[in-house]
Amino acid sequence: MSLTTAIFIRLLVWLAEDFMGRSKDAMTVGGLTQAIALLLRDEIGVVRVTGEISGFTTATSGHRYFTLKDESAQISCVMWGSKTLSFRPKSGMQVVVQGRLTVYAPRGNYQIDCDRITAAGQGDLYLAFAAMKEELAERGYFDADRKQNIPALPLKIGVVTSQTGAVIQDILSTLNRRSPHCQIYLCPATVQGETAPEEISRAIKTLQNTDADVLIVGRGGGSIEDLWAFNTLSVAEAIYHSRIPIISAVGHETDFTIADFVADLRAATPTAAAELVSQYDRDTLLQQVNAWKNLITRNVQTEMQNYHQRLNLLANSYALQNFGDRLHDRSQQLDEAERDMQKALVRHLRQSTTKLESITAHLRSLHPLSPLQRGFALLKSGDRILSNDESLTTFSKVEIVRRSEVAQAKIETVKTN
Repeated sequence: MSLTTAIFIRLLVWLAEDFMGRSKDAMTVGGLTQAIALLLRDEIGVVRVTGEISGFTTATSGHRYFTLKDESAQISCVMWGSKTLSFRPKSGMQVVVQGRLTVYAPRGNYQIDCDRITAAGQGDLYLAFAAMKEELAERGYFDADRKQNIPALPLKIGVVTSQTGAVIQDILSTLNRRSPHCQIYLCPATVQGETAPEEISRAIKTLQNTDADVLIVGRGGGSIEDLWAFNTLSVAEAIYHSRIPIISAVGHETDFTIADFVADLRAATPTAAAELVSQYDRDTLLQQVNAWKNLITRNVQTEMQNYHQRLNLLANSYALQNFGDRLHDRSQQLDEAERDMQKALVRHLRQSTTKLESITAHLRSLHPLSPLQRGFALLKSGDRILSNDESLTTFSKVEIVRRSEVAQAKIETVKTN
């Protein structure tokens, strides 16, 4: 008996029971829809369906809606935001969906409630890699203008990789052989498995708190599954936000990961990364130091000879000949200038004193009470001094003010000269 026949028989049984009186009332649309939904869930259960995606959209809630179709039919599908996608589905893509048949009651449509979507014909990881690469490229994670320069002579190098295995040994042996003067900060992390992305990201962030000049992040070769931790968003973001330049050294020369595209520089292998940060080995550095030493010595000797020649020229110059006699002449001239200055100062003070006395006498002569010293008197009316133009005929009495006395006078007659 086919599955469709079994469903049809179940519906007939249910309708017969209803007709025989087990339910006296007519069914509601909702009740019928619920019965169909339960029937689909119990009889069909989980399904795996292949087809072509059409009209794929993602709502603001994060839920995904699309239609799965082939040349003869189509069915609605939904994948809730809580479900994880390993790649970015697009319309026209051939996929295999896995989920349960459900009924969307408001429209009376049946649909597949998807738990998983996989690509047909290509592996999930490859599609996830392509989708992640496309997304991060759009966000500018791979832009060349944001990449930092790798220092030519780093003295402190941070390393993020597994603390066991050949990779760390290759890196350490290369650095110890070529640049034994370098200080190495190893921040170990699991590079494969479920916890690897978080551990790698955390190690990169930890090294941000050090004074490392450059970081090497990587692991040995393997399949795409083995290298997958370096294709995750968390690792890409940790590399992108690193303030320290990062060299990605993941797998072999033919292996490429998202980390390689985001990093400031990609090395073909971890050993190659160690060689990149130790371009100047110990012998080369010693040769360069000796070359600089010889150059500085030659420059100093040349400058010393130049200064010696200039000193000889100055010693034999006219300016330094008979310097003592010329110094005595200048000292005598300075003494004479000092005496002349003192004389001029005394003369100026005398002239200023005479001028000051003259001005003082003049000011005293202009004082209103100055005539009293010579026997003259002032006439006042109240607080006002009478001017020479005022006639006494307008006053009945006045005050006569002398140097040492004041008299009250009554005006009786006035004669005009």
